[in-house]
Amino acid sequence: MASLIRKATQLQEKKREAAKLRRKGELEFKKAKSLTNRSISGLVSLQRKIEFSKEELEDVSGVLTQRLAQQESIQRLVAAAEEHLRREKEAKVQTEQELEFAESEEEKSQAKARLQIISDRINEFIEEINQRNKTFKKISQSIEDYKKSSSKLSGKIQKQTHSKPTLQNLIKTSKKATVRIAKQVSRQTKQEESAKQNLSKISKKLSELAAKRRKITAQKKKSKRKSKTTKAKSKAKIKRKSKLRKRK
Repeated sequence: MASLIRKATQLQEKKREAAKLRRKGELEFKKAKSLTNRSISGLVSLQRKIEFSKEELEDVSGVLTQRLAQQESIQRLVAAAEEHLRREKEAKVQTEQELEFAESEEEKSQAKARLQIISDRINEFIEEINQRNKTFKKISQSIEDYKKSSSKLSGKIQKQTHSKPTLQNLIKTSKKATVRIAKQVSRQTKQEESAKQNLSKISKKLSELAAKRRKITAQKKKSKRKSKTTKAKSKAKIKRKSKLRKRK
């Protein structure tokens, strides 16, 4: 009986310890599972961000290519206009000389007409060059802005891409931890269940032994009461016989 009680106490302690470890393991499992889910969600989100940044970079690169082509085209047009301007200025000098050395009024009139046309063309080329230079300046500023955006996006993509292995390793580690903890929880649950079953068996045996003890105790009490009753009856009988003898 005493050994069974000791064993029951030990099993009760074992059951409590197993339950404590199981609850702790379940909490760790939830944390590891939550970390895995967050890491997977973070990786998916990061991948979307990388794709979005790449699309942005592609758009910026496309516009930058267009701006560079426009810049190159304006440079060619300005160079051509400057060449035309140079020729018109040379023609103006030559026409001015012709006007200076003209002998007749008709020659002077023709020279003046040519000079006016040349002057108008010179003004047109100067205006064209000025306008194209303004446009060139604006496009150059736009190119600088797009280059900065391109550089910023490239750095962002590089940083995001470098973050991927960290998240991937975190997912791998947390998944391994989840599997390991799940096995521990399963083992601790089995230990708890085993202790519970063994404790139940011992409790049943203790109950049976206690019932037997109560039965034996009850039988002993009944036997004592019966013995007392028998003795009392015997004494009463002896007393009656003694009284009868005295009467005789």
